[in-house]
Amino acid sequence: AHGEDFRARVALGMLARAADGSMRDALSLTDQVLSLGGGDLTAERVREALGLVHEDEHLALLDLVAERRAADVFAVVGRLADHGVDFAILLADFAELLRAQLAVVLGGSLPEVSDRLKEELPKRAARFSAGDLLRMLNLVVEVEPHLRRSGQQQLLFETLLVRFALLDRTIE
Repeated sequence: AHGEDFRARVALGMLARAADGSMRDALSLTDQVLSLGGGDLTAERVREALGLVHEDEHLALLDLVAERRAADVFAVVGRLADHGVDFAILLADFAELLRAQLAVVLGGSLPEVSDRLKEELPKRAARFSAGDLLRMLNLVVEVEPHLRRSGQQQLLFETLLVRFALLDRTIE
């Protein structure tokens, strides 16, 4: 039962982020997810119904940044755009991933994340300093309001990832 509760909380968190503070949107999105059948509210069902990016894609973006592969950003983000991704939601989810990675780097307890991320984020901890992750999160906070209003969301997201990949790393 504990595992089911946790999975439901992860799924509800995804719906809440997608609704962006609107109760009406939250109810509408929940109806959309449940209409797929099955009755269970799972992260996978939410992802499928809302066209959200799978966490493996988020990890791949994190790896692009960690490995400083700025030139690969455009092809990867272009592929996501071809699948109709909502870049505002993608940015919010990626920020949550950066936050979780920061918690791992700092040695704190992880916020509620999937078992997959609990397994994968510690493997990446040595690639990031807390200072770099904080700078990235500050850049997200700076860009996010502009991205929501922009007609160039893909360009803003690509530019942000390139900035992350080229960020001068903090010397420990």
